[in-house]
Amino acid sequence: MELSLITNNPVLANVAEDAGIDRIFIDLERLGKPERQLNRGLFLSDHCIDDIARIRHVLRKAKLMVRVDPINDGSRDQINSVISAGADLLMLPYFHHVIEARQFLDLVGNRAATSLLVETREASELLEELTMLPGLSEIHIGLNDLSLSYGKAFLYDLIADGTIDGLCKTLRGSGLPFGFGGIGSLRLRNLPIPPELILAYQVCQGASRGWLGRSFREVESSFWKEDINALRQAITVWRSADTAEYMWMRMRLLRYISAH
Repeated sequence: MELSLITNNPVLANVAEDAGIDRIFIDLERLGKPERQLNRGLFLSDHCIDDIARIRHVLRKAKLMVRVDPINDGSRDQINSVISAGADLLMLPYFHHVIEARQFLDLVGNRAATSLLVETREASELLEELTMLPGLSEIHIGLNDLSLSYGKAFLYDLIADGTIDGLCKTLRGSGLPFGFGGIGSLRLRNLPIPPELILAYQVCQGASRGWLGRSFREVESSFWKEDINALRQAITVWRSADTAEYMWMRMRLLRYISAH
């Protein structure tokens, strides 16, 4: 599983590389995000376009991933600037229609890898069509905004009601690399759901992309290498899980979700 960490700090980017993290993630998304996530206590980035070149300069092996704004009148200029600054992969967030995804892919062309962040109900209902778009490298399902779009009170309700199961089935059938949600440090004991249960569910659903969430970033960076090793070990274990182990994990996960 390729693991990504959001940071615009060059020192932390190097620590992340040394810890075995595969991607450094610059987040430029601003358009409409504060309004739709009002009072949700979610992450709002202060990253800027200049951060791309600064991080590109210090990376030795990790890939550089950049989330741009949703499609708008300035998308062409923003995408060109991001690619010129050295991004390896661009991600399009918060879109509703296939035409927006096509426009994004056309603007990127073959200059960088591409990822679609499916986080609206409309986009999720078009998932099979999206997977067939030429030039698409991977898909990520964003649980925070997608849960809002579905009117859910808790982001993991989409697991409990079977929505994520269905989306992952479509993604597995497409053959595209994909991920969903976030991953926390396994050392944390104060989260609503134990991080290993979320990780196990992701692995068993076939996810091959992992987004290290805010709770991971709150862990002291000196522990990152240890924590990444623990995640890799858990991924290996759950990749070989049998049906009984999967059902036991799923039962525990649903119990935690229903108790929230």
